[in-house]
Amino acid sequence: VDSRIVEPGSKAKSISTETTFSDDIRDLETLLHRLWPLCEKVTKQLKDKKLAARTITMKLKTSGFRSLTRSRTLAQPTQLAEVIYQEAKILLEPEVNGTPYRLIGIGTSQFADPEFADHADLLDDSIENFAKVEGAMESVRDKFGGPAILKGRTLLKD
Repeated sequence: VDSRIVEPGSKAKSISTETTFSDDIRDLETLLHRLWPLCEKVTKQLKDKKLAARTITMKLKTSGFRSLTRSRTLAQPTQLAEVIYQEAKILLEPEVNGTPYRLIGIGTSQFADPEFADHADLLDDSIENFAKVEGAMESVRDKFGGPAILKGRTLLKD
């Protein structure tokens, strides 16, 4: 066994995560419920690596193993889970037509310096609000642990 430390020769070109379901999922609400934690996970990785992403990619796999990917490129880079989620939701909605899905994933690419990310728009202050909420949630998680605070969309209705 080689004991040398592996050092990648280049920077990451994408950051992504996915989850496979034990049962097929056909409805939008359940897919969105499964998508949100993936967006939070990707966002944490972006922040840990001091990156912001301009391109959001959503991946689906059917129970027959057919893969489907859809992407959107943002006007400005982001590090916010809410922005990534909203973009992924736009990509997901047209694909939910009764097809049984076995996997969902979210990816980010086209990285930029976080200094250029998530600037408020003069006509729309939602970015600033998302940043405040996510910052407050991160503070609570840092102090009390990961599951100490969750967004309501994390809870699935029975």
